[in-house]
Amino acid sequence: MAQTDKDIVLISQDSAFSERIGALVRRQPGFALQECNATLSTMNGKAVELAKTSELIIFQASTNTASDIEALKGIAKSGSAARILAISDSTVPFGLAHSLLQVGATEVVPDTVADAELSRIVNRLSMPRRLTLTTPDLREGQVIAVSKARGGIGATTLAVNLADHLVGHKKRFGKSETRKVVLVDLDLQFGAIAGFLDLPPNDALYKLAKDRIDPDSVFLEQAIVKTASGLAVIAAPDGFMPLNALQPDQIRALIYRLQQSYDFVIVDLPHAMVDWLTPVLEAASTVLIVSGTSVPFVQQTRRLIDFFKDQNPSLNIEVVVGQEKKPLLKSRRHAEAAKALESEFRHWLPPDAKSAEEAMDRGLPLSQTASGSALNKEIAQISARLLSAVASNRDPKNLKAERRER
Repeated sequence: MAQTDKDIVLISQDSAFSERIGALVRRQPGFALQECNATLSTMNGKAVELAKTSELIIFQASTNTASDIEALKGIAKSGSAARILAISDSTVPFGLAHSLLQVGATEVVPDTVADAELSRIVNRLSMPRRLTLTTPDLREGQVIAVSKARGGIGATTLAVNLADHLVGHKKRFGKSETRKVVLVDLDLQFGAIAGFLDLPPNDALYKLAKDRIDPDSVFLEQAIVKTASGLAVIAAPDGFMPLNALQPDQIRALIYRLQQSYDFVIVDLPHAMVDWLTPVLEAASTVLIVSGTSVPFVQQTRRLIDFFKDQNPSLNIEVVVGQEKKPLLKSRRHAEAAKALESEFRHWLPPDAKSAEEAMDRGLPLSQTASGSALNKEIAQISARLLSAVASNRDPKNLKAERRER
């Protein structure tokens, strides 16, 4: 049976822009391109009609972002199934570009994106939805990123055991509740999750970067290893890998695909600032930064918070105090650190080297080796709070605002 062309609509008043994108689309078979010499906002009802019959709409985001936002809202209200790719001028502030995502754009990329990367984005977004959906409802899992102010503070311990608690455990008596959770180790050079869970080396991420491939279903099948509890894991490469070897579009596609299959995507971030962090932060609802309360920790954590907020202004950031037991009365240093970081310090990971080391040596989570330890109980509380937010249909990033209102 002949393949039906995928309908793509290109909206722009810039002839050079239209020529570039049009040439890129036409170089690939299987695309039927319709060009519109207009802006998204001036298309009025025509954009809505095109969205109902097309797989993908590509538009050049204007400097008047407010007009584009209103146009996207109209398309969203129509119930259109089309994906929408906004290509913005590189001078447009990130916060304004990000607002397009919040009202209906599937992805927003700068016009400086390389043709090869843009081609991959177009191919992925133009895939017919009937081929990407396996159930009537589109799953969109919560992305939780875990970062650290320095190495050895307990971030990987938090990531591994948080993922384990989110999976849930079968109960001997009563109703069991388990969830689909995937743990991704993006600390490409020093990732230790495979060692924490006694998993075999996996060079899937290395091959992803080396071969410049898209993380499709075949890649995920090869990359994911499951533990006995059902936790899915994508481990960091066993050997050395440059941090900039991965491309932002590859990470964006990876996170997107994982969100469609899992309830929670836990990402262990590297202690470095690289450009492919942006798609992780865009997709994340919460970032947990494991830090301390001393001045150097506070300074480094403040830098991380500012960087993360620049990438995603609406991101919820929680500071988890590592290697320190929660005090009965917070000291002046604690109060000043909390004020500087604009954090309530809700969670403290107590120092428990014995329990943590035994779990690592056995390649098991704390729930199986030291379930009664204070460290395991604190991580369980973090998990419970995230689950409570999801169960009540609230995004974790709204909790801070709700607490202020109370």
